[in-house]
Amino acid sequence: MKRILFSSVMVFIFLLGISATASEGITGKWQAKMGPDGDMVITFDFKVNGDKLTGTVSTPMGDQEISNGKVDGNSLSFETKMMDSTIKHTGKLDGEVIKLKVEMPEGGPQGPSPGDGITLKRVK
Repeated sequence: MKRILFSSVMVFIFLLGISATASEGITGKWQAKMGPDGDMVITFDFKVNGDKLTGTVSTPMGDQEISNGKVDGNSLSFETKMMDSTIKHTGKLDGEVIKLKVEMPEGGPQGPSPGDGITLKRVK
């Protein structure tokens, strides 16, 4: 009985450590290159506190605050505002990249083609 309890506790601690490491791995600066020639750089500055994600997104059109940000293991979601439109983002951390899907509002600013998403690379 003690072995089962000990094993269960160790598995829980291991899984908790994996989750914490993934969310901490999201913290920092990330960049994506967009546009037909890949000449438009967007910088994401993520800050993770527990399961809360905050920070800014810097574009050639200015900085946008991240709102409603959440982290769950290696998954993240957040919103930004541009031209009175809410832009939804969802993604997954995979090593040194984040694959991010961007949901642009109808009639709002243009972004990546639907379904394409963008790849963020860590700024070193």
